[in-house]
Amino acid sequence: MRFVLNQPVDFEESLTCEFKEVKAQPIQAIGKKVDEYVVAFLNEIGGSIFWGIRDADRVVTGVPVTDRVKDELKQVVGQKVSAIAPRVPASMVDMPFHDICDSSGGLLPSICVVEVRVAKPQEPGLFLTGSGEAYRRTVGGTKKLSGAELFVALAAPLQAKVTKPREPSLVASFPSIYRRASLVQGVVCGRRVLWVDDQPSNNFYERLGLAQLGLIVDVAEPTEQALSSARYLRPDVIVSDMARNGEQDAGLQLLAALRAEGINTPVIFYVGEVIAARGVPAGAFGITDLPDEVLHLILDVIERGTG
Repeated sequence: MRFVLNQPVDFEESLTCEFKEVKAQPIQAIGKKVDEYVVAFLNEIGGSIFWGIRDADRVVTGVPVTDRVKDELKQVVGQKVSAIAPRVPASMVDMPFHDICDSSGGLLPSICVVEVRVAKPQEPGLFLTGSGEAYRRTVGGTKKLSGAELFVALAAPLQAKVTKPREPSLVASFPSIYRRASLVQGVVCGRRVLWVDDQPSNNFYERLGLAQLGLIVDVAEPTEQALSSARYLRPDVIVSDMARNGEQDAGLQLLAALRAEGINTPVIFYVGEVIAARGVPAGAFGITDLPDEVLHLILDVIERGTG
């Protein structure tokens, strides 16, 4: 790529390419928006944003930089990327500084085009900024996802977790969950779910879906932490895995410990595979291995007022 000051570049904006002129202080201007664009590209097929190119006419305007500014930009962008959830490997985001020359070909000091290059994710997922916002890429910009649209986007990574053929697909069922929760928003919003799992990253998207519905989701990993959280947080429902930290029946042990302490909070088991012949464990509200079904079970508990 060749960048000439006050001359247009020979490529255009697209779903994988964005131009941004920098009119303010570069660290502030780039740091303010970089995670939004990185997340938008991650939620599609990757791409690059070029700071220092005017989007209206593709003309190179440049970004004033010094070695100190470059170092600070790297730190700011690195911090923003590290806050993205789920975690993004550092190798997926690169930040080259492109030299700019004048019309005669001479290099211009202390000015460059700053590119933030985002690789295409290898697995389906939905990425969020550190402030919990999801974006999709559009031609010439980004679009923030919310409501039913966000739930449809959540369906893709959750569908990848379902190993059994099933109908209807999660793409169809997730908007129905959103509509159901919207009808009883006053009941659902602010209710508390305690999610117990020694690998909480495995249910990131399920917890995200609940948070988008207005529920408060607390996470506990070992059984002792789960018991302590149940005592003091008094959740409306507890979702637990079954095998945890090498204990194949850790979920059942948690259920027994809760009941022994007189804590009658409904417990839903969310497991890798349900064995139909075993049925629902005694004392549990339900058991499932399906992402949308666990959300419906949680809503069942809250709507019935059993929490």
